[in-house]
Amino acid sequence: MNFGKNSLKELYTCHVDLQKILSLAISRTNVDFGISEGYRSLERQKILFDDGKSTIDGISKKGMHNHKPSLAADLYVYHPDIEIREKIAYDKVHLAYIIGIVASCAVELLEDGEITHKIRWGGNWDMDGVLVIDQKFQDLPHVELV
Repeated sequence: MNFGKNSLKELYTCHVDLQKILSLAISRTNVDFGISEGYRSLERQKILFDDGKSTIDGISKKGMHNHKPSLAADLYVYHPDIEIREKIAYDKVHLAYIIGIVASCAVELLEDGEITHKIRWGGNWDMDGVLVIDQKFQDLPHVELV
């Protein structure tokens, strides 16, 4: 699989390590995904904070999306059938599957010296291996460099 035009546009706003990780992951997964957001303006960050979709306001603290290049990306599950896509785009099981592929690719690239960062997922902020249930704030589409 390959990224579509809109996902590529977002991918290119991301740090080169994220570009490498996500490009490898899309080539290996059998669950297609796209990138909804890489770089995010401080104005958009504030809107997401005000809507309760982020714990970072972009004013007192910048988020990982607010760097150029972006240190984070938000993913979604893609399916060509719009009715199916609407059902699965942010489905917990599908996103966890994709993140598993992404995490595996990140480990491989780090071990091979191709990248210099690990990743963290918005369903496992504390990186303890307990997914979702021990997180106060869940951001399942979110992956970031650490």
